[in-house]
Amino acid sequence: MKQSVSIMVMALAILFTLVLKNGIAVAENDQTLFQGAVSAYDRGNYEEAIRDFETLVSSGTSVSLLYNLGNSYALAGQSGRAILNYERALRLAPGDPDIRANLDLVRKEKGLFQKERSLSQRFITSLGLNQWTGLASAAFVLLALFLLLPDCSWLKPSVRHGIAAVSLVITLTAVTGAVAQYQHWFDAVVVVPDARLRVSPFETAASVGVIQEGRLLRPGKSHNNFVLVVDETSRSDWLERNAFESIATP
Repeated sequence: MKQSVSIMVMALAILFTLVLKNGIAVAENDQTLFQGAVSAYDRGNYEEAIRDFETLVSSGTSVSLLYNLGNSYALAGQSGRAILNYERALRLAPGDPDIRANLDLVRKEKGLFQKERSLSQRFITSLGLNQWTGLASAAFVLLALFLLLPDCSWLKPSVRHGIAAVSLVITLTAVTGAVAQYQHWFDAVVVVPDARLRVSPFETAASVGVIQEGRLLRPGKSHNNFVLVVDETSRSDWLERNAFESIATP
């Protein structure tokens, strides 16, 4: 009973926020296919909704499509792919509260608890890699401009140096944010249930346990059909390549 209630609560929360995104997605993609996906979603036919949303995403990725695709996967019980698409949507819209709320909801429902993010981590994730990079570039240009700008009667040296100092701080902050985001750019998500970890990259290698669907990991070197991955607990083992997908969209 408790599990049924929690699933119902999750369904209502995700359905509500799906509607909030509809207007954006219709304007970006083929309306007929999108409306078909929404109709299938409303009928509870999540597999059909997934198929249609996947078709739309394959022809043009957008925040709203990834978000709605994540919702469809979540209610179809495929938590790994739901988390994958929410994470992809956050790459495009880091500050979107609806995406973050549904991502946290699915993780909580599946027992995928994460450490509470520190203030600095929340600040860094408030912008994406491209946004931090763009801010760093703009601030650096401004810094160079005011450092090289010749003395002018209309601009006091103290003002010029003050603007340059602020630009320097923004540049350093943005570079730090970009570097921090890049370190997680190639992270991936486990998309199959109970994927088996092995001590070496061979089918006959001994298993050291399973990694839960929806877990984040960082792929490393590969051998045969296996990849050496590091999970959220810093454990390093070999995992089959088809058990996870990169968050970075192809």
